[in-house]
Amino acid sequence: MSVTTSFPGVYIAESDSPTFSVSTAPTAIPLFSMNADFSSTAVRFESYMEVARYFGADLDVKRPAIAGLRAYFEAGGGPCYAVSHDYLEQEASSLGSTISLVVANAFDIIPEFSSLDVADGLFFILDGPEEELTIQSRPTNLGSSALAAAYYPWLKARWTDADIAPSAVVAALYGQNDRTRGVWKAPANIALPASLKPKYQVTDDLQAEYMSAPAINMIRTFRDQNPVIWGARTLDESDDWRYVSVRRLFLSVERDIRKAMNTLMFESNVPHTWEKARSAVTSYLRSIWQQGGLMGISEEEAFFVQIGKGVTMSDTDIAQGKMIMKIGLAASRPAEFIILQFTQNFEGA
Repeated sequence: MSVTTSFPGVYIAESDSPTFSVSTAPTAIPLFSMNADFSSTAVRFESYMEVARYFGADLDVKRPAIAGLRAYFEAGGGPCYAVSHDYLEQEASSLGSTISLVVANAFDIIPEFSSLDVADGLFFILDGPEEELTIQSRPTNLGSSALAAAYYPWLKARWTDADIAPSAVVAALYGQNDRTRGVWKAPANIALPASLKPKYQVTDDLQAEYMSAPAINMIRTFRDQNPVIWGARTLDESDDWRYVSVRRLFLSVERDIRKAMNTLMFESNVPHTWEKARSAVTSYLRSIWQQGGLMGISEEEAFFVQIGKGVTMSDTDIAQGKMIMKIGLAASRPAEFIILQFTQNFEGA
């Protein structure tokens, strides 16, 4: 509120102080790895029409990178970024607060994403091998990371002779899944557009072979159905981070809370501030739990938020300017194996 002053004196203007809250940021904005001759800074695309305008006469869907962008938008993908693979790590870091996914070929990006960590808040969607896999031909250089998931096989479409990277289409379906169900729902059992077909057929035996670390998620075609993503594992076999949905949920929560907590920088490190932070984070997590993103029939079973002197901080911590909050989540895991047990009930038995 502005104050009109007409003579020397003390003037008072009251205004409501902004409330502290944790807001949910977009969870599926991808950065595409492009050819070396592409831009060294990230270019934003809202639609395939913008892609066509950007490339102009050089638009050629026989080029895998362009085919991937077309397939991404054809599969319902939203806004995205693209950059030369030579500058992928640089731009991924600089856009960390804007994007949440990196889409790349696994065998190009493994050395690069290994230098990034959870603090970057990024999850990598990677292409599996372009050649046909067999039970005997498991790739040995795929890497291991809880921040990445790989997909196979590559795809085909009528509008190009090029093989289409599965990561591009999977990125679009991640976005669809996040919008309709939430980042905590495993991005699997989701149908691809009918125009896209797997280059190779995947059998039960082949998928069973590739479910162990480093797991490769399969795109499969079942009878009378469009192809579907039939797997939801990261490249990490640990119980904590085995599933894409669990890892991405934690990344999303950490990113949202970290952004909100930045507004409390240099506030007084006192109980009033602690309670304001605790209340906001609790409200944020309660919303996720109410939407089915956390396990538990009560809030106490689903999550906890702790902060305070003698709880998370000592006198020494407070004297050193440290405000420490501990947060626990009971993340839900996907029902990956559904086992039906039938018993025949004989009359009179």
